[in-house]
Amino acid sequence: MNAKKLISTLLLIAGNVGLIGTQAFAETTTENLFLYSFEEAPILNVEASQTLMKQFLDGESVDRLNPSPDKTVRYVSPNDVNTTFEHNLVTGDLRFHRNFARYLGDFAPELPSTEEAIKVAELFLEENKLLPANPSELKIAHIGGLRTTTLIDENHAGPVIDKLITLNYSREINGVPVIGPGSKLIIDIGEKGEILSLTRHWRELSPKGREISPGDMNSLDEAQRLVALQISKEFGEKATFELIGSQTAYFDNNGRLLQPVYAFQTKVFLPDEQAQAFEYLSVIPVLRKSPEQLNLTKLDTKALRTLKNGDATLFGRPGKLD
Repeated sequence: MNAKKLISTLLLIAGNVGLIGTQAFAETTTENLFLYSFEEAPILNVEASQTLMKQFLDGESVDRLNPSPDKTVRYVSPNDVNTTFEHNLVTGDLRFHRNFARYLGDFAPELPSTEEAIKVAELFLEENKLLPANPSELKIAHIGGLRTTTLIDENHAGPVIDKLITLNYSREINGVPVIGPGSKLIIDIGEKGEILSLTRHWRELSPKGREISPGDMNSLDEAQRLVALQISKEFGEKATFELIGSQTAYFDNNGRLLQPVYAFQTKVFLPDEQAQAFEYLSVIPVLRKSPEQLNLTKLDTKALRTLKNGDATLFGRPGKLD
């Protein structure tokens, strides 16, 4: 793991940079917060994967689908490595990519407008029964895409081509955003509204959450103290930081529970004067006794050592090219 990959891991929000980073940290409140549990998902079988693959990758062979040790069925088309399929039999997570080969090279697709793309995505989710049980929880967090530059010859750049539109959806519960690796939908849209890929990572919540009493919560001051301890632990005692903002959120760590957290946007400065400062999202549980570990920083020890030694020249904020 190099330094750039490490800092991408440390940012901890797996695609939700736009959700936290583009909104003002207007309110850090502990009112009306709940501890939620996820509903038990039915255990699926390969036949379910075959049905989904026929639905979304029509024409591809389903005869050799088998789950791997992590209970995920994976497929790569022998005719096109860009055509892939993934289905987790435990969580129901679904991912596919299709029909992208013709978008390579100088092909310039006729893309829909942003508003049209959103309508196309919503219709696709509805028709394929992929919408959440509570559609109001689904919110657009970021709109991006893929843009390429062609070459006329070895020395001259050709036209810039927008290849696709990417819609990133996140979750929101009673106005509170959900961050973390779970609770998201990503859709790539191409020529005239063609759906090129889908990533669906969504589990339904039990109907009623447990309201959290003030006595069970870390205060904002205590949470800020834990931020300092977290940064000191990860980057060394001589590291300093600047607090940019904070917000209350829920954290989906693919566990059993959805719990409230404080999300602190910080700027970290390493003691090495040549090391570049970088932004870091510090996530602190609201609950004093967290019922489930967030496991935020499962880091490669060699990479962390490299970071602490000051090799920060490669640091950059991750994100998809817009």
